[in-house]
Amino acid sequence: MKRFQMFILLLIVNFFVIQSTAFSNNITVVCEEWSGFTNKNGTGVYWEIIKAIYEPMGVKVNTKVMPWKRADNIVLLKKADAIVGDYFYKKQSGKNYLYPKWHISVEDPIVIFFKKDQVNWKKKGIKSLSGKKVGWIRGYDYHKKKWLNVKVKKYELTNLSQGVKMLSANRIFGLIDYENGVKQAGKKLGLNIKNFEMKTMKLGNKLFLKFSNTDRSKKLIKIFDKQMTKLVKSGKIQKIYSKWGHKAKKLGKERFGTK
Repeated sequence: MKRFQMFILLLIVNFFVIQSTAFSNNITVVCEEWSGFTNKNGTGVYWEIIKAIYEPMGVKVNTKVMPWKRADNIVLLKKADAIVGDYFYKKQSGKNYLYPKWHISVEDPIVIFFKKDQVNWKKKGIKSLSGKKVGWIRGYDYHKKKWLNVKVKKYELTNLSQGVKMLSANRIFGLIDYENGVKQAGKKLGLNIKNFEMKTMKLGNKLFLKFSNTDRSKKLIKIFDKQMTKLVKSGKIQKIYSKWGHKAKKLGKERFGTK
């Protein structure tokens, strides 16, 4: 009987050792593919920062690229540890998702692209979009944002290349995203982005590594905050951003900090 009890005890101990090892050895981070930020091959400024945070601590970083909505859902369903590049939503914090104290970057301004000579922005401003078909990436839900305070006919896109093609062909009136992303998509397609007008819709917000709501995530978040503090103080974060061609104003310590 005692041998049986010892056997059961060893099984329990081994289970927790395996669980602990599984935690310490890997983190799975998902995101949509953003050129230069989250490339499919595991390179890009966000992937590099996350690796700089976790890999020195013995945690292997697994990066997976997929459509944004799917990425967000699998983190919600606890099938991945975190999604990179989302806003802080107070209503979600501690419930659907968990957030670290540090953010990972400050996003570029959100802009609207439209064909030149089609809009009198000086006269109408954002009202120029009223009733028009406007496209953005599926899951971004710009129609729910207060700053887009006009009713538009939303068109959800699979990727930015699709959006740029549709804009060029007059199949959508406008395209909402980030300047760098649209320019990259236009370049890949061989289209001259100068044929489009661009107006700033909203200044950039802090972007976070948003975690699934698990005990495992709480441990991973502690590592993230501790290591991010070190990387910012040492200047390594700034070096990583500079390596990928981002301006110094995006990198100052004042751009990082608590929510």
